[in-house]
Formats: sequence, C-alpha cells, structure tokens
Amino acid sequence: MYATETIQSELFKDFHPNSKIWIYTAERVLKPSEIESINTLIFAFTKDWTAHNQALKASGTVMNNRFIILAVDETQANASGCSIDKSIHFIKSIETSYSLNLFNRLSLIYMDREVQKLSALSDLPKKIADGEILKSTLIFDTTLTQLGKFRSEFMKEAGQSWVLKFFK
Repeated sequence: MYATETIQSELFKDFHPNSKIWIYTAERVLKPSEIESINTLIFAFTKDWTAHNQALKASGTVMNNRFIILAVDETQANASGCSIDKSIHFIKSIETSYSLNLFNRLSLIYMDREVQKLSALSDLPKKIADGEILKSTLIFDTTLTQLGKFRSEFMKEAGQSWVLKFFK
C-alpha cells in the first residue's frame, strides 16, 4: 500500500463511494502556510456550498502539497450547474490569491523516487523513450471524478492508466 493510499481511504470517510469529486492540480508544490490557508478557505466554502438553496454534503482538502480535492456526496443532494459554477469561481479565486494555475489539464504529476515531478503531456513520448517514465512509474490520475475510484486509483502505475497510450 502506498503512503498516499492510507490518506485517500481516510478522506471523506463518511461520504458514499459514488460521491462526485473534482481534482485541481497546482503546477508547483504548495508551501505549508499556503496549504493551511487554502484548507481554511476550502472548509468555509464547502460548509456553505449549496445547490438551489439546498445545502450540499461537501468537503475538500489539499493533498500531497499539490492537489485540491473537492467532493460532494450526491446521496444527500446533487451538485447542479450553478453550484459547480460556484466551485469554479472559488477555485479561480484561489488561483488569483496564490498565483497558481489549477486548470491546466495538459500536464502529468508523477513520482521519481520520492519526488513529485510535473511533465507537460507533449513531453511524455520523449520521457518514455529516454526511460525517465516507465510503465511502473507512479502517476497521479487527476481524471477521476468518483470518490470510490479516487480512493483506490489516484496513485497508480503509468501502465495501468490512461498514460499507457503513450507507450509504443
């Protein structure tokens, strides 16, 4: 079991496995003071997050010094278009306040020994050809949208993920 898996299994532990999640990736490692401050903002936002004036069972956290995870347990109430818009505005406010880019979906975070590294997707073929990224390299799968899958599949080997298509 990877160290991250223990944290993942404890995250949102009273949320249904089918809960909706959103994963936002910072292009740089966040400082401890930023994480503390962002977690405070996330707590306040999710506490008051609503859909059509109905409270959502929602939570969120900063994980692995780089990922912002938001979750809504839709067994209580569904996230609607307007509530999702609220979350996007919230994440954009974090981007502005902390000089981050959290919406770049054209990059990959992977582990090189114990160090997280960021790679542009366009660089993956070269990194694979050079042996920097192998099928056994651990990656963070930020494409996941369901809590149950996040708990078991957030960190996985590149060869067991969508990254496999880059291997020839």
